[in-house]
Amino acid sequence: MLKKFALIIVTGLTVFGCNSTTKSVEEKAKKIHEKIFTVDSHTDSPWYLLRGGFDMNERHDFSMDGSRLDFPRMKEGGLDAVFFAAFVGQRERTPEGNRKAKERVMATIDSIHSHISARPETAGIALSPDEAHALEIEGKRAVFIGIENGYAIGDQLSNVEEFYLRGARYITLCHTKNNDICDSSTDSTEHNGLSEFGKEVVKEMNRVGMMIDVSHISDSSFYQVLALTQVPVIASHSSARTICDSPRNLDDNML
Repeated sequence: MLKKFALIIVTGLTVFGCNSTTKSVEEKAKKIHEKIFTVDSHTDSPWYLLRGGFDMNERHDFSMDGSRLDFPRMKEGGLDAVFFAAFVGQRERTPEGNRKAKERVMATIDSIHSHISARPETAGIALSPDEAHALEIEGKRAVFIGIENGYAIGDQLSNVEEFYLRGARYITLCHTKNNDICDSSTDSTEHNGLSEFGKEVVKEMNRVGMMIDVSHISDSSFYQVLALTQVPVIASHSSARTICDSPRNLDDNML
C-alpha cells in the first residue's frame, strides 16, 4: 500500500507526568514518524548548489556554513522527501527583467538536476508521489522541485508548461512584491487580487497539473484563487496568523 504524504508541523508538546509517560509518548510519535512519508514542502537549499562546492551527500554543520539540510541530515531526521525551491526575487516587470527571471529559475532547476543526477545512489528527482515512494523503498531521498515567485513566468503563459516539463511541480504565485499575476500580501493593492493574466495562469496550472502555492499572496488573491481553481491548492511555507500576526500568514478562515 502506498504511504500517504504527510507534512508534520511540530508546534510544541508539553507532557505533564512521570518519565514513563514521556517515554511512551515519544515512542508513539517515533512509530508514527517511521510509518508515514514525510515531506518538507519548501527549502532554499538550491542557493547553496548555485554557489558551488556544496555537496548534499556530505553532512554539514549549521554553525559552520548556515546550511540546514543535506541528505545525511534528512536520513537522521527521518525526512523522506523535500521540495527544492527555485527562487527568484522580484525585479523590474519589463521584457528584460522577465527574461532574466526566467533564466535564473532555469539555471537553478538545471543545477538541481545536475547535482542530484550525480548522486544516484543517494537521491533522485521525483515527478510524482509514486516516484517519490519508489525512491523511499530504495532507501533514497526524494527531491521535488518548486518555483518561488511566478515572476519567472513573466507575461508568457507558455512558461507554465515549460517549467512543468523541466520538473517543477508547484509555483508560488508571487513573493514579497506584486507581479503580473497577483498582489502580494506585503505590497500595495494593484490588481485587487489576481490580474486577468493571473486568472489564466491559475487555469493553465490546473491544466498541466502544476500545484498552485498560495504562500505570500494577498488575502484577495487567496480567495480569488480558491474561487477559480478546479483542484486543491497548497501553502508551502505559511504559518497561522493567529500564532504569528503577519499579513503573509493564513488566518483561521483561510486554514
